Amino acid sequence: MPRAGWLVGSQFVFSQHCKSCRGLGFSEKKIEALKSWQVSDEFTPIERALLAYTDALVLGFGRVDEAVFDAMRAEFSDEAILEFTYITMMYTMHAVISRALHLEYDERDDPVIEIAAPEGYEAQDIGRQIGHT
Repeated sequence: MPRAGWLVGSQFVFSQHCKSCRGLGFSEKKIEALKSWQVSDEFTPIERALLAYTDALVLGFGRVDEAVFDAMRAEFSDEAILEFTYITMMYTMHAVISRALHLEYDERDDPVIEIAAPEGYEAQDIGRQIGHT
Protein backbone atom coordinates (compact mmCIF):
# COMPACT_ATOMS: atom_id res chain seq x y z
CA MET A 1 0.00 0.00 0.00
CA PRO A 2 2.64 2.55 -0.87
CA ARG A 3 -0.03 4.63 -2.63
CA ALA A 4 -2.03 5.03 0.60
CA GLY A 5 1.11 6.11 2.45
CA TRP A 6 1.93 8.58 -0.33
CA LEU A 7 -1.59 10.06 -0.31
CA VAL A 8 -1.66 10.50 3.46
CA GLY A 9 1.88 11.87 3.47
CA SER A 10 3.35 9.21 5.75
CA GLN A 11 6.99 8.75 4.91
CA PHE A 12 7.10 5.66 7.14
CA VAL A 13 4.19 3.80 5.47
CA PHE A 14 5.27 4.85 1.98
CA SER A 15 8.88 3.79 2.58
CA GLN A 16 8.02 0.44 4.16
CA HIS A 17 5.70 -0.50 1.32
CA CYS A 18 8.15 0.55 -1.37
CA LYS A 19 10.55 -1.95 0.20
CA SER A 20 7.83 -4.61 0.10
CA CYS A 21 7.16 -3.87 -3.57
CA ARG A 22 10.85 -4.35 -4.36
CA GLY A 23 10.76 -7.66 -2.54
CA LEU A 24 7.81 -8.70 -4.72
CA GLY A 25 9.73 -7.86 -7.89
CA PHE A 26 8.37 -4.41 -8.77
CA SER A 27 10.80 -2.36 -10.85
CA GLU A 28 12.16 0.93 -9.53
CA LYS A 29 10.41 2.67 -12.41
CA LYS A 30 7.05 1.20 -11.39
CA ILE A 31 7.55 2.08 -7.72
CA GLU A 32 8.41 5.67 -8.63
CA ALA A 33 5.38 5.80 -10.94
CA LEU A 34 3.03 5.09 -8.02
CA LYS A 35 3.18 8.78 -7.14
CA SER A 36 1.68 9.81 -10.48
CA TRP A 37 0.12 6.59 -11.76
CA GLN A 38 -2.56 8.48 -13.71
CA VAL A 39 -0.03 9.57 -16.33
CA SER A 40 2.17 6.47 -16.28
CA ASP A 41 2.27 3.59 -18.74
CA GLU A 42 3.74 1.31 -16.07
CA PHE A 43 0.42 -0.18 -14.95
CA THR A 44 -1.99 -2.69 -16.42
CA PRO A 45 -5.70 -1.79 -16.66
CA ILE A 46 -6.53 -3.76 -13.49
CA GLU A 47 -3.63 -2.18 -11.59
CA ARG A 48 -4.94 1.22 -12.70
CA ALA A 49 -8.40 0.29 -11.41
CA LEU A 50 -6.92 -0.71 -8.04
CA LEU A 51 -4.95 2.52 -7.85
CA ALA A 52 -8.07 4.53 -8.75
CA TYR A 53 -9.94 2.62 -6.05
CA THR A 54 -7.19 3.39 -3.53
CA ASP A 55 -7.42 7.08 -4.40
CA ALA A 56 -11.21 6.97 -4.00
CA LEU A 57 -10.90 5.29 -0.62
CA VAL A 58 -8.24 7.60 0.76
CA LEU A 59 -8.97 10.93 -0.93
CA GLY A 60 -12.67 10.44 -1.65
CA PHE A 61 -13.46 8.87 1.73
CA GLY A 62 -14.98 5.88 -0.02
CA ARG A 63 -16.82 7.62 -2.84
CA VAL A 64 -16.02 5.27 -5.72
CA ASP A 65 -17.10 5.75 -9.31
CA GLU A 66 -19.11 2.84 -10.73
CA ALA A 67 -16.63 2.42 -13.63
CA VAL A 68 -13.88 1.64 -11.11
CA PHE A 69 -16.07 -0.99 -9.43
CA ASP A 70 -17.00 -2.48 -12.79
CA ALA A 71 -13.32 -2.88 -13.71
CA MET A 72 -12.57 -4.52 -10.37
CA ARG A 73 -15.61 -6.81 -10.45
CA ALA A 74 -14.51 -8.06 -13.87
CA GLU A 75 -11.27 -9.36 -12.28
CA PHE A 76 -11.97 -9.98 -8.60
CA SER A 77 -14.55 -11.63 -6.38
CA ASP A 78 -16.54 -9.57 -3.89
CA GLU A 79 -14.44 -11.15 -1.14
CA ALA A 80 -11.18 -10.06 -2.80
CA ILE A 81 -12.51 -6.50 -3.19
CA LEU A 82 -13.56 -6.47 0.46
CA GLU A 83 -10.12 -7.71 1.52
CA PHE A 84 -8.35 -5.10 -0.62
CA THR A 85 -10.62 -2.40 0.84
CA TYR A 86 -9.94 -3.51 4.41
CA ILE A 87 -6.17 -3.72 3.93
CA THR A 88 -6.02 -0.35 2.14
CA MET A 89 -7.95 1.35 4.91
CA MET A 90 -5.86 -0.35 7.62
CA TYR A 91 -2.69 1.04 6.07
CA THR A 92 -4.35 4.42 5.59
CA MET A 93 -5.13 4.44 9.32
CA HIS A 94 -1.58 3.32 10.07
CA ALA A 95 -0.25 6.18 7.94
CA VAL A 96 -2.45 8.74 9.73
CA ILE A 97 -1.44 7.39 13.15
CA SER A 98 2.26 7.42 12.18
CA ARG A 99 2.01 11.06 11.17
CA ALA A 100 -0.12 12.12 14.13
CA LEU A 101 2.22 10.54 16.68
CA HIS A 102 5.39 11.55 14.81
CA LEU A 103 6.56 7.95 14.76
CA GLU A 104 9.89 6.94 13.26
CA TYR A 105 10.27 8.50 9.79
CA ASP A 106 7.24 10.71 10.30
CA GLU A 107 9.00 12.60 13.11
CA ARG A 108 9.71 15.59 10.89
CA ASP A 109 8.50 19.09 10.32
CA ASP A 110 5.52 19.49 8.05
CA PRO A 111 6.82 20.44 4.61
CA VAL A 112 3.92 22.86 4.12
CA ILE A 113 4.63 26.04 6.04
CA GLU A 114 3.67 29.67 5.60
CA ILE A 115 6.15 31.74 3.63
CA ALA A 116 6.81 35.16 5.13
CA ALA A 117 5.24 38.10 3.31
CA PRO A 118 7.54 40.45 1.43
CA GLU A 119 8.74 43.44 3.41
CA GLY A 120 6.21 46.25 3.27
CA TYR A 121 3.28 43.95 2.43
CA GLU A 122 -0.09 45.19 3.63
CA ALA A 123 -3.24 43.08 3.53
CA GLN A 124 -6.15 44.50 1.57
CA ASP A 125 -9.83 43.66 1.53
CA ILE A 126 -10.21 42.88 -2.17
CA GLY A 127 -13.86 41.91 -1.76
CA ARG A 128 -14.66 45.35 -0.41
CA GLN A 129 -12.67 47.00 -3.18
CA ILE A 130 -14.48 45.02 -5.87
CA GLY A 131 -17.88 45.76 -4.31
CA HIS A 132 -17.32 49.50 -4.49
CA THR A 133 -16.28 49.78 -8.12
